[in-house]
Amino acid sequence: MKILIGVFVVLVTFSSAAYAQKKPWTEWTKKDVDKTLNDSAWGQTQSEGGQSQQPQSTSAVTATTAARREDSNIGAAGRVESGEAKPSTQVKYHVRFLSAKPVRAAFARNLLLAQTQPNEALTGQLQSFIDRDFNDYIVVSVGIEVSDQKMAMPLMRMFTGATTEALQKNVYLERKDGKKLFLMEYRAPTEDGMGAKFVFQRVVDGQPFLSESDSVHFVAQFNEKMKLNTKYKLSEMLYDGKLEY
Repeated sequence: MKILIGVFVVLVTFSSAAYAQKKPWTEWTKKDVDKTLNDSAWGQTQSEGGQSQQPQSTSAVTATTAARREDSNIGAAGRVESGEAKPSTQVKYHVRFLSAKPVRAAFARNLLLAQTQPNEALTGQLQSFIDRDFNDYIVVSVGIEVSDQKMAMPLMRMFTGATTEALQKNVYLERKDGKKLFLMEYRAPTEDGMGAKFVFQRVVDGQPFLSESDSVHFVAQFNEKMKLNTKYKLSEMLYDGKLEY
């Protein structure tokens, strides 16, 4: 019975993700958006630190915007004996292939969902963003979600203070055969809400570095304590019948 329940959960999760892809991005729900960005073939979440003491939003908070966010509602589970709120030490790093269409579609849909009225002009601009050509580059973005705002400023300084030169030997894509593709360019977080951006060459020695048969790790080490390592299967990164990464 436990095995059957487990299979059912997997099938429901898969069906939910697949259903979102069958709908136009302008019809995606907030659940579809969050699933694509944070728990899909193109977006993974790496959590560090203690468990949260309150329900967490699944939307990404970049290093820039996290520093301005305030937590005003802390539930009873987050109370210590003194009656004061117990802050969470958990940090969530949302690592996404921004050069993949579904990720850009999810960011675009988030913006539309925030509008109080339909905005056809904005929809057209966002469609151009989604359709942008990434034939030469692979772009991975990293957004940060925190609960304790005391942790936001040090993280913001780490991401905004980083440079391409400092990260070049410590950030790479690694294929299942062990070959590594090192960082070409780093772009610090801006107000666009998409986090820090890591740019790689898409084509190496005349051939795409990645193919549908590959699995790939994104690895980024900022210091001894902070290392990102997320894995993706390219065979699952199909969108509208095309490999998207």
